[in-house]
Amino acid sequence: MSLLIFLKIFTVCLLGAMSPGPSMVVVINNAVFKNRFHGILTSLGHGIGIGVYALFAVLGVALIIKTNLFVFNIIKFLSIIFLIYLGVKSLINKDKLNFDKKDYSGGLASFIQGLTISLLNPKIFIWFVAIYSQFMSLDNDIIFNTYLILTAAIVDSTWYIVLTLLVTSNIAFEFIKNKSAFLQKLIGSIFIIIGVLLLIELSL
Repeated sequence: MSLLIFLKIFTVCLLGAMSPGPSMVVVINNAVFKNRFHGILTSLGHGIGIGVYALFAVLGVALIIKTNLFVFNIIKFLSIIFLIYLGVKSLINKDKLNFDKKDYSGGLASFIQGLTISLLNPKIFIWFVAIYSQFMSLDNDIIFNTYLILTAAIVDSTWYIVLTLLVTSNIAFEFIKNKSAFLQKLIGSIFIIIGVLLLIELSL
């Protein structure tokens, strides 16, 4: 594998990870309103989900699912319901956040949230089918295909871990601590708005 191909794959994975969307909001939400530990676990879960999609792309499964409209629309619908659920949960949460408490419980839930939001995002299907298709060939060996899968997972996880560290830095932390109630409602509203817009789009 040439350096040029290596850089191409790395770049498209990084740009895909950095694209704003529901995944970014979920990671930031867990990092801010739980703690950095939960943000990192959410990032790792999301990265594994991306790795699963990369595996699907390599095996050709993603293309099969994309062309099956029934399965594809079911995945879309589940992703919308999940987003709206997270939004409503944030809006009705009456618990006062204790930023001084180092709570490491519930880490599995944060990990699963990251995994779920990536696996239930049909746009990631489309992205991998469109982008990874240019790297797919019958001549690819197992090492190259493994690189395709691991690069997608590692780059995605690393980007969201960096994002978690940024939003939980001292400066950001103090701002979030002072505006926590407002921000929690804002993020919950964003989840619901995204979900409703996607639901409208699905029904058209």
